[in-house]
Amino acid sequence: MIKYIIIIVIATGIVLSLIFGIEYSCQGKEVFPTYFGSPFIFKKTSLGSSMEFFYSVSGLIVNIIIWSILITWINRLALRLIQKSRLKFIFYSIYKTVVVLLLLFSILNIIIDSSLMGNGFQKGLNYWYIDLDKEAEDWEMNCDGKWILLKVNKLPA
Repeated sequence: MIKYIIIIVIATGIVLSLIFGIEYSCQGKEVFPTYFGSPFIFKKTSLGSSMEFFYSVSGLIVNIIIWSILITWINRLALRLIQKSRLKFIFYSIYKTVVVLLLLFSILNIIIDSSLMGNGFQKGLNYWYIDLDKEAEDWEMNCDGKWILLKVNKLPA
């Protein structure tokens, strides 16, 4: 049971960190937030503050499920390879070290993102689902997504 909780925490950290993902930038007459997906859209920037983000609950859950499945598969593959190796103790020690580092990385990302979270579930706002296509159409914006690797949020000058 604890193994699955660790996998979910690591998956959450990977999703929130935007190590791998898609960044959607929109062009048009209006200023529009930037959207992020990993692979599904789950996060958008605030137009009021460069340090605040709004999250889609369903997008976050779906992304965590996808990453949990992928991490579970990678975990099983790694453990099989370790069992077949002659240097089981060394590789298992490296495996445990990597898991602990990923867990610490994930916990740090969860803490940081929770401090940057927007004002929760306010009246009239839908945080269950972000429909980028509908919002772009309503505001006559053209949105393009690009794959990102190791997205680093820059602090304002």
